[in-house]
Order: sequence, then structure tokens, then C-alpha cells
Amino acid sequence: MRYETTVAPPRWLNSLMFVVFVACLVGAVFAWLQEGPVWGKLIATGVALVMLPLVDVRGRITVDDEELTLAVGMWFRKRIPLTEITSVELTRAAPMDFGGYGYRSLAGGEAGFLFAAGPAAKVRATEGRSVVIGAPDADRLVEVLGGRQAPKDP
Repeated sequence: MRYETTVAPPRWLNSLMFVVFVACLVGAVFAWLQEGPVWGKLIATGVALVMLPLVDVRGRITVDDEELTLAVGMWFRKRIPLTEITSVELTRAAPMDFGGYGYRSLAGGEAGFLFAAGPAAKVRATEGRSVVIGAPDADRLVEVLGGRQAPKDP
């Protein structure tokens, strides 16, 4: 059984990122219109270009026959082989539990992949690692992963 879904941050965050992008773009245009060092103009332009892909960022959760994949755009991809998953349980989580939106690592081998508060799947892997994955249909994610986890050590 396959699982695939796209998760997005709240609309207010996308709107905020758009406003910040526009402000950076306006700043870059004004930097190029003013007299001043080229490096300042290049920095302003670079910041605007870095902000552009963040305007409509989305996360992707995929489970296939081999692995669980967490991806954010083309910049980030985390793969967990299904053979390393030891347990999966349904829980609730919020991005601020992990310090923000997207993929966030905490001390002790725990990580979160969250874009909104709500249902989540807590996936425990070998070597004490775990990741909390927020998804609107987290119960289905738990069901898909539950039948594919590695056998427990005696």
C-alpha cells in the first residue's frame, strides 16, 4: 500500500512570506537605483531571490515499498528505510513543539516534520531515533506504516 500527501503551512504564514518577499524585492530595486557599493546591491538581490521559493513552500510525505520520504521543495529530502521503522503510533503535535514549521531536529534523536497543528504519526526508528510527522490523515499514515515496520528485537 502506498501513501502520498502534500502538507502546507497555514495561509497566514504563506501571506507573511509573500509580504517579506515583496519588501525584499522593493529593497533590491531601490538598492540598484541608488549610488553605493555593488556588494550591497548583490546582497539585497540575493535575499529577495532566497525568499522567492519560501512564498509557497509545501511538504511532501511519501511511503513506497522501500522507504518513508519527507521532502520540502527541492531543498530537503529525508529518507527512512521501512526496515528501520520499529513502531508507529497516532498522536497530536504542533509546529511550535519542535521550534517551527518544516523539518526540525531536537536533542535526543527526535525530529518533527510539521506544517500545522493536529494529528500526527510518531515514527520510531532504530538507534532510538524518532520523527513526528504531521498530516491531516495521519491515521492512514499510521495504518500504512504499521504493516511495514521492522520486527522487534527480543
